[in-house]
Amino acid sequence: MPGIRPLSFTRNLGGLDKAYKAIRAGYVSGVSVEDFQKKCGLSDSLAFLVIEFFLCTLVRSGKEYVLEDTLVNQSLLRDRFDKTLARLYFFALNLNIPGERLREEHRNAAALQNVVVRTHAYEGEGWNASRFEKDGSLDPFIARVGEFTSAHRKWVNNYWWMFHQCDFVVRPDGTVETFPDTWGLLALRLFFERYTAVNPNEDVDSLVSAAYTHEIYKLIGVPRTWLDARVEGAANMFLTEEFYVFEAGKESTEERKAAKKGVEAPPPGEEAKRREVKIGQLIRRGDNRKFLKDVYQGVCQISGVKLKLPGDWFTVDCAHIRPLGLPHNGPDDVKNMLSLSPTMHRLFDRRCILIEPESLSIKFLHGNDHPHLAKLLVKAPHTVSRDAIRYFNSKILGGY
Repeated sequence: MPGIRPLSFTRNLGGLDKAYKAIRAGYVSGVSVEDFQKKCGLSDSLAFLVIEFFLCTLVRSGKEYVLEDTLVNQSLLRDRFDKTLARLYFFALNLNIPGERLREEHRNAAALQNVVVRTHAYEGEGWNASRFEKDGSLDPFIARVGEFTSAHRKWVNNYWWMFHQCDFVVRPDGTVETFPDTWGLLALRLFFERYTAVNPNEDVDSLVSAAYTHEIYKLIGVPRTWLDARVEGAANMFLTEEFYVFEAGKESTEERKAAKKGVEAPPPGEEAKRREVKIGQLIRRGDNRKFLKDVYQGVCQISGVKLKLPGDWFTVDCAHIRPLGLPHNGPDDVKNMLSLSPTMHRLFDRRCILIEPESLSIKFLHGNDHPHLAKLLVKAPHTVSRDAIRYFNSKILGGY
């Protein structure tokens, strides 16, 4: 992997808090890169670092504009810089998805940071703390893989300090406890936002595949099993804009002490319990989706069609019959879910499909005429809630 050319990371940005202050000073909705540089309160060179390494931009009519994503929103929402923001910034720094850039050399700006985390710091099932040591590990690795035109020591100092601002804990075995459930879902949402900004119209399966391709678990410093349990539910909830689950929290003092001692964390306090409820809900959503995929193998319950993708993949949506959340409060349960093709999912959500609750016969409404099954396909062990269908027909369709 030798020969990675970093941008001028040797300019001394210092701490991540400077990026936070710059975003709060320079960002307004729809701001161009040029205007952000003028408003952010940093010199041109330091503003350049914030834009290149932390922000995502989109090109419109020959100009670069700053994307309003989770990193920006969290910066504006929090009235002071904290370790949750530091962790999210550090993730963005290593992610290497800068969006659309006018200049070719800026389209892979954080390649070096990405390589450091994925191939150097990540070992086994997490980060090895010794790989972030300046003299014994970071410095020789960076000197070997980076094509610096000037001294690389400032790069190492900056990166080392940014890592330490995250306030992670080193366990007795030398691995890093990143407390992923306090901020990792924000990182997942940030990844989904930046990925879909340049890859629009993606479905759940595409987002899941992309998360593994980009090795997001390595960028969060967790075992792959952490991502396995969460990514399908997170992708599904992202696409359905159920953003309430993508929240941050703080680890308790007891959790930090347990990590330092290498022992199991104590029973969770109230904040940790709320965090566990959200994580449990997200994991359940992913498990429900996997259940429907296993039962129907991608076949749509309305059309009977399986949409095949290259590499023996298929794409399917898992749709709720009685919608979740207010005012409908539908259950997040497989009995309230259908395996639908993206087209049928959209027609169903837009009140164009009627399912008769007793016979499960299918009727298209409003002049739509698409090939479909005579009745809803239901395979064991999946059962469909007739009450959910009745609710849909009465409250969503308006009395059918």
